[in-house]
Amino acid sequence: MNLSTVAVKKTAKTALKGNYSGSVVACTLYIFAFIVCEICYEMVYSVLGAVFSFAFLLLITMFLIIPLTLGLIYFTVRFIFGAEAEPILIFKYFSCRKDFKRALIFAFSVLGNALFYGFLLLIPSFTVDIIADGRIFKLFGAQIPLWTSGLSGISAFLKILAFISLIAVMMKFYLAPFLFVANEDMAPIQTLHISKVISSVTKKDFIWLMLSFSGYILACLFVIPNIFIFPYFSASYCVHCRFCLAYYNNAVDKINKEIPSFEVTL
Repeated sequence: MNLSTVAVKKTAKTALKGNYSGSVVACTLYIFAFIVCEICYEMVYSVLGAVFSFAFLLLITMFLIIPLTLGLIYFTVRFIFGAEAEPILIFKYFSCRKDFKRALIFAFSVLGNALFYGFLLLIPSFTVDIIADGRIFKLFGAQIPLWTSGLSGISAFLKILAFISLIAVMMKFYLAPFLFVANEDMAPIQTLHISKVISSVTKKDFIWLMLSFSGYILACLFVIPNIFIFPYFSASYCVHCRFCLAYYNNAVDKINKEIPSFEVTL
């Protein structure tokens, strides 16, 4: 699939007309929540250490960050499809038990996959760390070889490689948040499956879209506050996903197989 980055951005800008101010408010609330969570994480890390802070990070990601992210996407999807959208909609998945439970199931599914693949990818660096620690040699009563002192650099490289590989693996789920909010009748686990199917064709286009925002990212770091650019990111993501969904539904119709097409139910 060759999805034009220019077409995605142009459509996103058109959708933002008349909705930009509300989108800035929604993104400000979202970014503020991120800042608060980061401060809390740093406090937990300084008091309780790495293990407890990591557990705390998982909890706030599952119970706060992911539901808020889904809420922001829900807000953006609504005005992209021409429906009424208010910034307060970013708290949609905290509004009732049913929505919150569904969001938690989705969060658990995504984090579960991330932890599983992350653990597998970190096995090589963990193995190097065990050898570099020297305890395995002491266990067998042997002297620690001098070459183990140089393993720390290899371990760090393997960790970086594992992190990059994890991002590449998790890219197959990049459509799942959009699918989750666009059809509230779809089971969270099903959104991950459909995302894998569609992203196998559209992933390269999404990577190009992200790369096209490099200049905006630099502007956020040095010139323009990110609350003014983040709405453009969010709208472009949702427009891209909408185009991908249209491509998927069209492909399903063409091949005439028993694969259910995806419908938006806002």
